[in-house]
Amino acid sequence: MTDLCGLLQLADGAFPAGSFGHSFGLETAIAAGRVCDGSTLEAWIASYVVDGCATLDGGAIALALHERVPVRALDARVAAAQPNEEIRRANRHLARATLDTYDAIGIGGPDIAAYAGDVAAGISAGTHALAAGLGFRAIGASVPEALEAYAAMLVGGCVSVAARGVPLGQRVAARTRRRLAQAVHAFVDRALAVRDLDELRSSAIACEIDGLRHRTLPARLFAS
Repeated sequence: MTDLCGLLQLADGAFPAGSFGHSFGLETAIAAGRVCDGSTLEAWIASYVVDGCATLDGGAIALALHERVPVRALDARVAAAQPNEEIRRANRHLARATLDTYDAIGIGGPDIAAYAGDVAAGISAGTHALAAGLGFRAIGASVPEALEAYAAMLVGGCVSVAARGVPLGQRVAARTRRRLAQAVHAFVDRALAVRDLDELRSSAIACEIDGLRHRTLPARLFAS
């Protein structure tokens, strides 16, 4: 049975501390004026979550939790698929912070210990999606529940970025997050359809370009 209280904690966009310091390219779209209200934010996040993350991060979670591919191989593939060093660095930071927080709050298991050891030793780069997925499994979440929780975390984090960066009012932010439930469900469906390592991919080109251009902004609120 899923530890619902634990699942809600792990799926919170503020877990682990520091996740709100990253925009994953959304700040670039805000600075360019392409994300300026609820509708444009919804479109950007939907592309990022469904086209960018579902068949890469989500697929990696699904393959790991179904034990179809070793976590080391998944970590290497996800890291290699990301051309942006800033975002790779953000991923490493969040993965390490997540694994350290599991240790602090007593969430563990052989797979978490093995991955934490690999990340600490530099054998694995550190992928937030994999760290999150292993934690969801440790508290009893099914694979679909883990995927939905991770997608909801992505949506919540992006909406929080826009609430500060656009800025958006509280009601607009809440409405946008609610309207993105369809994107969360699409994320789950696409992730579950990934069957092997070669199917891991990302196709949110505009979002990836925003991530690459982020470092050129004259002033930034977020690290990525």
